[in-house]
Amino acid sequence: MAAINTKAILLVRLSETEIPDLETFDCGDAEMNRFLRKEAYSEQEAGMNSTILLYYTGELAAFCSVCCDSIPLSNKEREEEKIEAQYKVPAIKIARLGRSIRFREYGLGGFLIDYIKDIAYELSTSKIGVRFITLDAYPGKEKYYLDNGFIRNEGNE
Repeated sequence: MAAINTKAILLVRLSETEIPDLETFDCGDAEMNRFLRKEAYSEQEAGMNSTILLYYTGELAAFCSVCCDSIPLSNKEREEEKIEAQYKVPAIKIARLGRSIRFREYGLGGFLIDYIKDIAYELSTSKIGVRFITLDAYPGKEKYYLDNGFIRNEGNE
């Protein structure tokens, strides 16, 4: 894996200014590319998500769309987390995460996951209740997320 130069990273929230950059982005997944180019901005404007773009050395290298979520926990998970409530627990969801195929070996997806963890921690200690970070892993990507510290939610099984 290539070493990341964190000084070469710029994180920005998707705006009209960045829309032209989306056309050349390719993460190797047609559906993910389509989402970024055709839906991310309009969904963000409608309050459905917020999309963060990661530029590396001036080039769009990765993106992450996040939104609010909640998850049910199994009895075992509630005991482990010392949560007595039976209702759903607040979370931030990584709705989409994509990394340009040109930057495959840089670990930028993991960098964005860590950034979202930082946001969740900041929110949970200052503004709103956030207990977990969730996502729906694409088929074939489950190992990647497990390797990045995610665990399967037993409450949904």
